[in-house]
Amino acid sequence: MSVTPSTQAIMQSLHQLLEADAAQSSSAVFVYDTTPSAAFGESLIRSRADSKLSSAEVHSMQTRAGAGSLLVGFVESIAFTSKGAQSSHSSAQAAVEVDGDATISEASSVPAKRASRARTDSQKKAKTSIDASAATSTVSQADKPIVVLSSTDSFLALAPSLLSLPRAGVRPALTVHVSAQISSVASDEQGVVSLTQVPALGSLFEVVKTLDQGGWTGAVVLSETAEQAALVGTALAHRLNSAGHDLVNVFDGLTAGRQLSVLNPASASASAAGESAISSILTAASIPYFSYFGSANASRVLVIPASTYSATAKAAIAQLQSAEVGLLVVRVVKPWDARQFHAALPSSAKSLHVFAEEHDEQSSGPFYDDILGSLILSGLKLKVRAVPVPASSLPSVHDWISTIVALSSNKQVPELKSLLPAEAKLAIFWDLDATPGQTETVPLHLASAFAAPSTGIDAKLAITYDNFRQGGIQQASLLLEPLGKATKDFTVAAVAATSAASLLFLSSPAVIFKAYEPISSSSVGRETRIVISANWTAEEVATKLPYSAKKALAAVAGSSNLFVIDTDKIAAAHSIRSADIAEIVFWSLYLPSSLSAKEIVGLLAQSPSFGSWEKAKLVEVNGVVRNAITQVTVESSWAEESMAVDGEDAAPVSLPTSLIPTAAGPNPDRTFAEPVAEIVGKPKDSWHNAAQRFLFPESFELEKKVDEKMRPDLPEKNFLITVSENRRLTPSNYDRYVFHLEFDTAGTGLKYAIGEALGVHGWNDGEETLDFLKWYGLDPDAVISVPSRLDPSRVEQRTVFQVFQQNLDIFGKPGKSFYEILSRYATNKNEERALHFIACPDGHATFKKMSEMDTVTYADLLRQFPSARPTVADLVREIEPIHPRHYSVSSSQNFVGDAVHLLVVTVEWNTPKGSQRFGQCTRYLAGLKAGDQVMVSIKPSVMKLPALDEAPVIMAGLGTGAAPFRAFIQERAWRKEQGYNVGPMLYYFGSRHRSEEYLYGFVLARSVSEVRVPWLIVSISFHSEEIEAYLQEGIVTKTGLAFSRDTAQKVYIQHKMNEDADMLAKMLENGAFYLCGPTWPAADVFEALCSAFVKHGRTREQAEAYIEELKEKEAYVLEVY
Repeated sequence: MSVTPSTQAIMQSLHQLLEADAAQSSSAVFVYDTTPSAAFGESLIRSRADSKLSSAEVHSMQTRAGAGSLLVGFVESIAFTSKGAQSSHSSAQAAVEVDGDATISEASSVPAKRASRARTDSQKKAKTSIDASAATSTVSQADKPIVVLSSTDSFLALAPSLLSLPRAGVRPALTVHVSAQISSVASDEQGVVSLTQVPALGSLFEVVKTLDQGGWTGAVVLSETAEQAALVGTALAHRLNSAGHDLVNVFDGLTAGRQLSVLNPASASASAAGESAISSILTAASIPYFSYFGSANASRVLVIPASTYSATAKAAIAQLQSAEVGLLVVRVVKPWDARQFHAALPSSAKSLHVFAEEHDEQSSGPFYDDILGSLILSGLKLKVRAVPVPASSLPSVHDWISTIVALSSNKQVPELKSLLPAEAKLAIFWDLDATPGQTETVPLHLASAFAAPSTGIDAKLAITYDNFRQGGIQQASLLLEPLGKATKDFTVAAVAATSAASLLFLSSPAVIFKAYEPISSSSVGRETRIVISANWTAEEVATKLPYSAKKALAAVAGSSNLFVIDTDKIAAAHSIRSADIAEIVFWSLYLPSSLSAKEIVGLLAQSPSFGSWEKAKLVEVNGVVRNAITQVTVESSWAEESMAVDGEDAAPVSLPTSLIPTAAGPNPDRTFAEPVAEIVGKPKDSWHNAAQRFLFPESFELEKKVDEKMRPDLPEKNFLITVSENRRLTPSNYDRYVFHLEFDTAGTGLKYAIGEALGVHGWNDGEETLDFLKWYGLDPDAVISVPSRLDPSRVEQRTVFQVFQQNLDIFGKPGKSFYEILSRYATNKNEERALHFIACPDGHATFKKMSEMDTVTYADLLRQFPSARPTVADLVREIEPIHPRHYSVSSSQNFVGDAVHLLVVTVEWNTPKGSQRFGQCTRYLAGLKAGDQVMVSIKPSVMKLPALDEAPVIMAGLGTGAAPFRAFIQERAWRKEQGYNVGPMLYYFGSRHRSEEYLYGFVLARSVSEVRVPWLIVSISFHSEEIEAYLQEGIVTKTGLAFSRDTAQKVYIQHKMNEDADMLAKMLENGAFYLCGPTWPAADVFEALCSAFVKHGRTREQAEAYIEELKEKEAYVLEVY
């Protein structure tokens, strides 16, 4: 396929076509669609003051109860004035004679008066003589149809009004274009809330049933593709309206409605000119009632209304090439023709499987009832089953494949067929929906260039938007086919979902990989050329690509088809847009490699994007781009790589491979992506979005039960708890700061089990944060919109100070990628070279020194290289978020009630250069005071007591590793108080000095407390929390205390364990062993246990095998760090 960019043709959507047709062929257009960011009819509303663009009155309406009143009034005014003129020439004459003002007593409503005045004005301007011909002219103008542009929601609201209209024949005909699309909120099995767009056909069929029962006599036609809907909405609508019939034209608003292609309005066929009955007009216009797709010998037939549902089901059948299952697509639902339904079915059909939207486990409805009625009338004896389709989500092609396979006798899924024609090309573009370099506009520019008549190419472009993941992402699918050979059976979305792309272009990959898997085994193939637009070197690609992407590339992609290029860097160097660079990259890879650079420049010069460029500049930039496109070798070893988590292989989290549409257009709130100068320094409107959320919380909530005090961006269940005590355990003159924290959990619903960890969402130090913001020149009080860091379905408004104190780990250690990012922004050449060197493999030693020895933070790095000034958007995107730090809970909830305790040691150190460093979260916790509130979550753990209360327990803790064992001991003490027999507990503890670090070892008396419940008062003796008290009471059987600095020769816990070898071996016959603390003693502890088993009669091999057996039974548990 070749292309010569030439004169730009008009690419337009079905929406734009229908809007233009309505403006010219109707007397009035009522716009009821309120789809955010891209409403159907929006262009008409903007241009309604321009009489050259529209001869019709345009009314922008609200979608609410009673929304059709104005429409009814307008139609009545025409029906009771203009239609009356047909019966009396004098009434038409009088309407012009009375000082030019028409008598409007017949019209009772304000809209009716407006319509009458409008007609009178037109009569004045025409200055026609008062005779019968003038009256006839007035009537013909008044008889022009009225058009309604609506969404699913607004059509539902209009239904009662449509039944209130005067009967057909005494009023102008009505065409209602329904762009079927509503927002739907659904929860998956894990309870994660997601937003998507669905047609809601079940509700639409309910309305059609209501209209039918109310005596409405128009036609309702459904369309699967933009081309079908264009024919229905223009040629068929004109012919039906001319014959006095109403029409409801239904199509999918997200796919058919917004797909861009070269669409032209169709004209009514000559054969339809003399017809008047709806059925005759439909036949003459070649609009089938039903359309069958699939094997002529199918025994099972899916029956689905024409929509995105049928489009994806059709794609699934085509991929499977199923001989057993066919598809009957319903195009005309009113008037319903049972005979044509019978005729459309294959004679081999034995069972029908009918589409039914599933609401509250109910899977029937008017559409299902029509099918049953047709079978009864025709006398066919077929089995009928409902195919329940979730009302809150759209089934994918793979979902339909599963359904079809389940209906087939052969349950094996065969090799799937690609729906991309052999001569066609498919280009997929992933990007943010708004970028400084405008790279998101590249697909539209390319589609317009290909649409030129001289290219010989039929271009179609489908763009979908996700406003809620990563602040706004778009996926554009550009389908290029030979002119005259374009596929009519499948939508662009269906082809893209079932075929490997010819070209896959990824901009902002680091952001997109957090929400989607654009590189997968289903989206790329051996011939797919993959371009990554990022500031990555070829060597870095392997380290930055997700695990799943590398697997897919190694498995199916060609080894020489992966490329990387930094479009932003080239654009900045030549003072042009990144979009221009991206277009040149596309043409470089799309055009035949045999073309010379001179020939390519000649072709580019004819493209609309580069027509105004000087030839020398185009030659220079094209040469730079061609040299900058770096080929990356796909290594076969990528297929064998494992994903290690904490040293163990783990399966990666699966992400969607295709974009989940949540909106009709780009995210209008993407203010975080603006340049720094526009969002800092107290811009006057920076607080508006935040204020809207406070004023109208019900409009922004997804879950009504969310605690307003909690941060909205955290996906796991979180709790806001209150500090009740913060007590230092080590002496104030001791160099280690170990402290005990108690939190009040009353009323929060927080529940935890023994051994679990408390995840604390800590903040950065306030003064240090303000100091950094002041140095960087950011206003801490400016309000910005940022994507939620953990929940991609939300955008939140926060002050700059809140973002840097509570969201971003600005004082954490940056990875190599951040050095490379900074190099892009460095205006000082020496700094740019230094940053780039550290980020490349040759600079590994320097990076390791800065990271591990100097512990350089993000803030340090920005200060060290001051000429590099990323925008706030890039800082938010590239700096790691503050992750929760987890601490073992040191209390038993049964023992302490509505409380949770922690044992924490602050982390402090000095760098070789003398800079003082602090652990981010321990510093935060150390500064808490009684009454402060903290956001926490619970993390499960394998550190739990044996199921049997009488099982022996051996605990070994070093320093703050004593925390979970304090909880163990409390739980056993509580169980004993309840009358249970508890087994022996052996407690080993190690630290440096007994007098300073015998944590929880000194006796502090605690009084007996009364636990009160409404029907009972129980007196429980709460044991002293200290170890010695538990030892005296027999809860702890024996302690092995090792204080390494208190003796001339250092003593550690493994030495104490060696002393108790016989006891250990006996207790571990049916007991459990736990170690908590730093990693270093783990090997020595293992040796001590092996020695104990050997002394007790086992061989070394048997001892090691037995410990492995204990591990399998979770009776040998290490929690080391």
